[in-house]
Amino acid sequence: MKMKEKAVKELDALQPSDLLVVYDLILSLKKNIPAPRVAGAVPGHVRAREALRKCVGSFSEDLLRAREDRI
Repeated sequence: MKMKEKAVKELDALQPSDLLVVYDLILSLKKNIPAPRVAGAVPGHVRAREALRKCVGSFSEDLLRAREDRI
């Protein structure tokens, strides 16, 4: 038996109030599905590199100095 058929069989056995809970769960799962990438879109890490390219100095050294201040 396929998974979808098994799920439908289980859904048929649920009470209406339980069906609402399952329906809410389905909607929340659909919200968490990442949107498909748009062709030609620039990935986030590339945009970050472009933004940081203009910075002078070493970002890693700045982070190390900031951590030393906390110690």
